Amino acid sequence: MIPKEITIAIKLKSLFKNNVEHTKKNIFNKHTPKILPMLLSSAILTKSINEKSLGNFFLSFKNRFQSPSWSDTEAELFSHIEIMNQSALMTISDLKGNIIHANELFCSTSKYSLDEILNKPHSVIRHPDTPASVFKDMWNTIGKGKVWQGEIKNKAKDGTDYWVIATIAPVIGANGKPIKYISVRYDITKQKQVEEELREAKKNIDNELLENVTYAKHIHSSFLSNNQGLEACNDSFLLYKARKIISGDFYKIEQNDNKFMVVIGDSTGHGVSASYISVLALNILTRVMKFCCEDPGKILAMINKELNRITHLNHNKHLTESADMIVCSIDKELLKITYASARMKAFIIRNGEVIIMEKDRCSIGESNKKEFKISNRKMDLKRGDCLYICSDGLKDQIGGMHDKCIGSKHILSLIKSVQSNSMKEQKDIIANALMKWQGHNEQTDDITLFGIRI
Repeated sequence: MIPKEITIAIKLKSLFKNNVEHTKKNIFNKHTPKILPMLLSSAILTKSINEKSLGNFFLSFKNRFQSPSWSDTEAELFSHIEIMNQSALMTISDLKGNIIHANELFCSTSKYSLDEILNKPHSVIRHPDTPASVFKDMWNTIGKGKVWQGEIKNKAKDGTDYWVIATIAPVIGANGKPIKYISVRYDITKQKQVEEELREAKKNIDNELLENVTYAKHIHSSFLSNNQGLEACNDSFLLYKARKIISGDFYKIEQNDNKFMVVIGDSTGHGVSASYISVLALNILTRVMKFCCEDPGKILAMINKELNRITHLNHNKHLTESADMIVCSIDKELLKITYASARMKAFIIRNGEVIIMEKDRCSIGESNKKEFKISNRKMDLKRGDCLYICSDGLKDQIGGMHDKCIGSKHILSLIKSVQSNSMKEQKDIIANALMKWQGHNEQTDDITLFGIRI
């Protein structure tokens, strides 16, 4: 079966009859079946073609045939043909998708001979892994006279897989509708193999990283207070949510007779890097509290000094991470609190009134001993007072109708609205409200909120 385009080409020879020498016309007789797929595939890259545009395309060679430089034109043309045949898998199919022409590269890649593939549907090379939706989209596109392009996984005659990026365009007839389809494909099997190798390598790295981070979380958790410390505070709660697997926030809660020591910290950043700072701070805190547990300001000063010493062991490098931190000593019998806060937010709600606790504008680890200024502050408490300490991650959570930070004002309003509830109930209500605010957004930062009723 001779493709209609070849018939058109033969008819077009008459246009050159009186102007083109016999030897030059003979090129079309000999090479039209090879030239045509290349010419048509070139047209695919720009627009759909019809008989008129094909005629114009051939006519554009008239002057070049008559020129002395025709030998150069011939050489250039057949160089293009050779490049196309060696780089692209090309086919022409009828409206049902049956193959009526295929070039050598298509046959060698698919492992089918030309005789085996002619008048066969393209489905003979279809791989079961390729979703039916891909072909549905392709037929919908080319059926409307548009060009379709996409990646397709095929199956060769011997069962081997190969990938192509295919461009399929309709040949438009005189009635403005497709009369057949031209397909140009480039083999991308090697690229796909590299992609799969990279995915597998990434998977192995991710698994190894997950194991390491999970172990780091175990180490980090061992420095935090156990449930006994929290239970000793009676009517209290701790809302603690890591942004990822491991948190940069940290806490330590201990009881000594009628006094409670509450420490909450928020390392800059989040994840593994921030957790290193929190582990260092908690390790130093454990040692410091053995001999100066009555002085929150001194505790913070010593942690700052030690953290600076550790991060300056290599004088050429400085660990820039720091931590906001508060240490509170609460005497529930005398109803007094002594605390020191390095930029950590804390407040008391008393009879519906919010009392903001003062803080110093310095962070642990960012200042040397001379520059680090921290003060002890004392406050009288009343029965029924509720003390809250929170990290920045609470107010910075993105969400709501306009995807913005929830903000301190909203947090204070929420906490004020649950004062009649027990601390356990408050935790659940606040956690649910925060989740609702977050909605489809990711958690912005590590979150810590501690609350205790005096």
